[in-house]
Amino acid sequence: MKKIVLNYLIFTALFAVTAMSCNNELPEPTEDPNFWKPQKGDVYVAGTITDSYQASFATVWKNGVAKSLTDGTDRFMHANSIFVSGSDVYVAGMVGSDAVLWKNGIIQYLTDGTRDKDVFSVFVTGNDVYVAGYVSNISGYDVATLWKNGKAQSLTDGTRDERAYSVFVSGNDVYVAGSETEDGGESGVINVVAKLWKNGEAQNLTDGTDANSVFVSGNDVYVAGGNDGGDAVLWKNGIVQNLAVVTSWSIANSVFAYGSDVYVAGKAGPDAVLWKNGVAQNLATVSGWARAVSVCVSDNNVYVAGVDGSIHSDIEQPKLWKNGEAQNLTDRTIRAWVCSVFVVE
Repeated sequence: MKKIVLNYLIFTALFAVTAMSCNNELPEPTEDPNFWKPQKGDVYVAGTITDSYQASFATVWKNGVAKSLTDGTDRFMHANSIFVSGSDVYVAGMVGSDAVLWKNGIIQYLTDGTRDKDVFSVFVTGNDVYVAGYVSNISGYDVATLWKNGKAQSLTDGTRDERAYSVFVSGNDVYVAGSETEDGGESGVINVVAKLWKNGEAQNLTDGTDANSVFVSGNDVYVAGGNDGGDAVLWKNGIVQNLAVVTSWSIANSVFAYGSDVYVAGKAGPDAVLWKNGVAQNLATVSGWARAVSVCVSDNNVYVAGVDGSIHSDIEQPKLWKNGEAQNLTDRTIRAWVCSVFVVE
């Protein structure tokens, strides 16, 4: 089973929100070796929990039980993507100024902390581990970057801002979804273009601003994202389909193909939404900032990770939906969010 995603654009705003002062307890560090022994049916979710001092901690939930990826020494970190391959659990994220990859809780640094960077997606096939993200260059531009077994490859020439948000490997082909931001110049109008790289060769996706997730099934390549009209879209082999036309902004964050069905997780207006073959199902309908960020399907069960906001609290609550039924991953005394879900087959 293959699952990747992460939409960084949605979550950067959360870092700017002031944390509430409350006596919340962080999860225990992941010292239990059984936590890293995946078995069929285990559900892993990656995300971040913040404490009352505004420090953030990369966190993994296994079957609803949270474990921290730190002993508390590192005070700014987050987990963006999770992938299980065989007996190994991989998590991509950040620690301080470094892009990192955890394998069974053991950290590997992908960068040296000298420039801005982040990683959003991890994918494993055979003995090869791929991580997608960006690294800023000396001119200050974000360069879309793909790491293979820890070695970085630039996907762009560094003359404009470009980021890689999702990676998927099918056979000998490596697909990366992301976006390019073009300077508005004298007009001041900034143009954002959704992009798909196949084996390093770039393709612009028309009618798009962001490409957040890529999934390949057989000969079909699916990319989820958004267009310049503010609507969630899905590209199939480069052909765009609008998923939502609403009065307020919508976005598609994650795509997963299962048999003849295509699932997309995202947001439409104030609601967390799951589209199945283009038909929307609202997962959270409270009057708040809810969104679905990651979807995967296993044994005909559909799992969606996301957050649910409320007008009664400014703390968003991480959730895992299984076939539409919600499970709370924290209570509302803790500020947290989730980015990725993976079910072990």
